[in-house]
Amino acid sequence: MEDHRIMKKFIAGFCAAAIAAGCLGVTAMADTETTDKLVSYEATSDNVKLIGRTYRKGDSTILGYSASGVEFKCTGTKAVFNVNGSAGPARFGVFVNGKLAKQGYIKNSKTDAIEVALPEGECTVKLIKLSEAAQSVTAIESIEVDGKIQPTEKAKHSIEFIGDSITCGYGVETALGKEQFSIYNENAAKTYAYKTAQNFGADYSFVSVSGAGVISGYTNGKDRNESLLVPDFYDKLCFTWSWFNGEEVAKYDWDFSQYQPELVVVNLGTNDNSYTKNDETKCAEFAKGYVDFIKEIREKNPNAEILCTLGLMGQELYPTIEKAVADYTAETGDRKVKATELSVQDSNANGFAVDYHPAAASHKTAADELTKAISDIYGWETVDPVDDGVDAMTKDNDENFDKVVEISSSTGNSSEEAKPEGSSSEPAKDSSTVVSSSSAATTNTNSTTNPNSSSNPNTDAAMGIGIGLAALAGAAMIATKRKK
Repeated sequence: MEDHRIMKKFIAGFCAAAIAAGCLGVTAMADTETTDKLVSYEATSDNVKLIGRTYRKGDSTILGYSASGVEFKCTGTKAVFNVNGSAGPARFGVFVNGKLAKQGYIKNSKTDAIEVALPEGECTVKLIKLSEAAQSVTAIESIEVDGKIQPTEKAKHSIEFIGDSITCGYGVETALGKEQFSIYNENAAKTYAYKTAQNFGADYSFVSVSGAGVISGYTNGKDRNESLLVPDFYDKLCFTWSWFNGEEVAKYDWDFSQYQPELVVVNLGTNDNSYTKNDETKCAEFAKGYVDFIKEIREKNPNAEILCTLGLMGQELYPTIEKAVADYTAETGDRKVKATELSVQDSNANGFAVDYHPAAASHKTAADELTKAISDIYGWETVDPVDDGVDAMTKDNDENFDKVVEISSSTGNSSEEAKPEGSSSEPAKDSSTVVSSSSAATTNTNSTTNPNSSSNPNTDAAMGIGIGLAALAGAAMIATKRKK
């Protein structure tokens, strides 16, 4: 009888412990847990924070515009990003605990391994694409860690930046006259947009294409350039000339429910000015197009503040933007749309980047101005300055991430967060719009993937605890029987 009572108490205690363990497994990550093998995780919202516009296609997470990527908390000694590229090259940066840990590029249509060492204990790891989507499209096939990962928390504030080459960080790594533009001298992390988000510790998303405008992309002639209009592709994943795995990525619809920013910053008009050129009729045409675009932004982001700006590469169209904002407000009654002017870049003090674009120092000045405007208008508080190592970056320190690996196959967490439209399977033929082309490379059969791993670390934790408790229960039962 006494043995019976002991057994009942044990079972009750075991059940309570199992329930508690299950609950902990849902929310907690095991402290500094590591394994002797790399565990493969899918780059989905179950495991990572998705940064910018991303698109889940099959087992791949496609990265869209500049500065898109992933971020997660992690335990272990190293992390490996298996990244697949399209026809053109792409540049990346990897940050550990907010500090630049690795920079470099992938060149061809193959899967490359970007490996970074991790410090002891829990840390934060972030990978972002430094180059723009127009030149190339990339995807994360898997993330491998000898430990556990989980998404970082959402920030207090969130911003979407809509812009052109300025927002992309076009040629920012190279002084004027040194070389032509390429993805190797482009760096989204040095832009006014990225630094403004940092100043508030905010989540961000870029919608930026070099040469793009509202009613006209950059043009050297009298005719409008209608091939690069942001309103035409604002509702798509990204604008790109590249294809990915035989599909036209530029046709993928963007799901606006994935990211609803608190603030939308519109920095467009620099390229439109190459068409309008202070012509009254053309400026009126620009104002109407600008109002229509604000309406589209409002439709897709019903609760967001909208801040319109211009000036870093010329202020000619800023008065027209002010008029467009006033016209929009008068027509709609929507008073959550404002305008603020940026100073023209100080080339005497800071020089120029490629093709007379802003140098890094000019971007920082613009970030300070935009930060002050946001604080003054919306009351946002800034955070302590971040020394992430980006200011010291040069393209000379880039690595070529050319280690070819077998594409990892993760288990679990296979839900798609967006579904593409049907598209053609033929790749683009216009060689003038593709930086480089290549055939698929031979893969290395030495996989580092743990085939028995689950993609959800919390499931792993809960399962491990459950197995341990079950073993303990079994031992106790044996002991009870022996005692009998």
